[in-house]
Amino acid sequence: MAFPAVSAEARVPSPPPLRLSHGKGRPYDVPPPHAPNQQYAVIPETSYNNKFMPYPYDYNVVPPLSPPTPKAALSPSPRLLQNQQAASSFSELSYQYRPIEDASIRLVRILPERKTMIKCEIIHVSLEQPPPYKAISYTWGDTGDTRKIEIEGCLIPIAVSLHGALQALRKKQSSVLIWADALCINQKDRDERSQQVQLMPFIYSNADSVAIWLGPEENDSTRAVSFLDAIATTGEPFGSSNISKLLAAGAENGDLLAVVSLFGREYWRRLWVVQEVFNAKRIMVHSGSTRLEWKKYQSASVLFSQRRGELIFNNKDQLKRRLAASPDQFSYVQTLIYQGPASLPDLKFHMSDGEEALLQVLRTCRRKLASDPRDKLYGILGVLPASIRDEFRADYNLSVKDVYTEIVDFLLKTTEKLDIICEAIHFPVHTSTANLPTFVPDWSHIPQTSAMGFKYNFSASGSSKAICRFRDERLNKLEISGLEIDVVQSKGVVVGTLCNLGDYLVAFLHWRALLLQAVEGRNEQELQMAEECFAATICLGQIPSEYDRGRWQAEIYHIFANLFRDRLPYIRLDDRLAYYLETPSEVKAEMRRHFLQIHFGDRMMGRCFCLTQNRRLAMGSGFMLAGDVIVVPLGCSTPILLRAEGTQGEYRYVGDIYVDGYMFGKAVDQWQAGKRQLKKYVLH
Repeated sequence: MAFPAVSAEARVPSPPPLRLSHGKGRPYDVPPPHAPNQQYAVIPETSYNNKFMPYPYDYNVVPPLSPPTPKAALSPSPRLLQNQQAASSFSELSYQYRPIEDASIRLVRILPERKTMIKCEIIHVSLEQPPPYKAISYTWGDTGDTRKIEIEGCLIPIAVSLHGALQALRKKQSSVLIWADALCINQKDRDERSQQVQLMPFIYSNADSVAIWLGPEENDSTRAVSFLDAIATTGEPFGSSNISKLLAAGAENGDLLAVVSLFGREYWRRLWVVQEVFNAKRIMVHSGSTRLEWKKYQSASVLFSQRRGELIFNNKDQLKRRLAASPDQFSYVQTLIYQGPASLPDLKFHMSDGEEALLQVLRTCRRKLASDPRDKLYGILGVLPASIRDEFRADYNLSVKDVYTEIVDFLLKTTEKLDIICEAIHFPVHTSTANLPTFVPDWSHIPQTSAMGFKYNFSASGSSKAICRFRDERLNKLEISGLEIDVVQSKGVVVGTLCNLGDYLVAFLHWRALLLQAVEGRNEQELQMAEECFAATICLGQIPSEYDRGRWQAEIYHIFANLFRDRLPYIRLDDRLAYYLETPSEVKAEMRRHFLQIHFGDRMMGRCFCLTQNRRLAMGSGFMLAGDVIVVPLGCSTPILLRAEGTQGEYRYVGDIYVDGYMFGKAVDQWQAGKRQLKKYVLH
């Protein structure tokens, strides 16, 4: 049977009132923010329901990742601005920040438009009773590209992106109060930056509204906004027949292409955006001279997901121009479904997770970008419960290693689970300068794959709790207790993270060849059982409920065999596999590639099939080697791979692994029955 996937997207309510201290004495409560608007984010559907037309395929079924982004496009931390050139260089221009008092923030007053030059004033306001203001949510863009504004007689260079946001919010006849991190925080005062980052949830939740700035008019963005407005309005109520007409016309006349460009902008990839949108009570989205309610962006995004089967792009000239201009090479369908508003995770379901909410939010936001690696933690504190926020302070004096190791320490102690170490993904191999222990996840790394426990409801260690402890003060060595299952004997080719259909087919053929070699000489019944086990293993046990193991094996062999014949006709299939070319199938020929994408895309990607010394079938990290030990640690959802290193009896963490038959507590049951021995392993 198929097991339900753990939701990658959930949302927690706005944080409780902050407790501020005047230095000495008792802290006091800041008045709580207004109730947040609950309809901020979209949960993209992950099931295609077999209703959708084929479209350009990406064999990773999870929402596609953004490509590596140049540093110039990354969003600096509000607290630690790496490039001071784009910050307000007030000291050089005789502008002096007045020290900010406890329980206060700065606001910028944008004066009415009189000339082209934007003129502003900076004021201090109390957190207890702030005047109505707008908080700006934007991306810094190229920090070397600046424009000047006038603040109290001083010409101040600011990032061009912020300049555009101020221009969009400026009014003809009246002033506007706004909060923007680059201007309202003294970027040269490290202590102040630390304090203000802690106040970010309060600043955004108490703003009268949040203004999202997507950037200037470009790539027909005005046309895109008009189309979003039209389709969101037509979709009330959902199911209107006019939606289909709008989508068809939009695909033909270029409206959808304009939306693709708008949804692909850098804003949607920024980590800090998550908490800024999360804590807002009202949101208006600005792009160039356009402004549209956030709810309409969301409604249109939901419709794209619901009607993905109707997103048929027939204008080949427009598609070629899109692909030629797009560095990410996403299909337009994927961008419409997964980017834009749908890229902002909905975190409400993690409120009941207790301390595990930290791991869930870290996982969910892992694909978001931040210029400072420490911001992968600090940038999500504003969406976490107070019980977790109180344990972590934004301190940029700490090293990346200290910050990431502290996360592991907190989760091990509070959850008594080892799932956190499975987020240390070592394939594809990447280089980190943080010098992390192998069991500490590098959250600055954005892998194409994810831990199995994140997506599937495995419970390899049953209800057991982790038995572990750090062996040194620097938290470089972790001792865990686990049950050794087996040792890797041979492994197949690895499916990379940038593969096409042919790579998947060749991997299937090679893995099956390893299996046939291992079962050579067995009778027909034993061979059939082995192939059924193989079919279950390479999809990580996620067999649809309408199939039993026998039917599933026949179905996927039929699909792989036919795709192999169509794609690689000069490679001869063995007689046993060729038999399945003509067997009955419920999957139509034109849907075979789609079927493979859904059921094998991200399950094979970054992994490889292996056989163990005891002839077990398994599927694990592409980083594995023959000789790696397969262990079920107490308190861990999945078995893991460990590699002996050095002369001190220590191990390197390699990755997680699926072992057929051992994903739901079998090893612990055997241990409790006296059939397995609990061992200790020291990870470094």
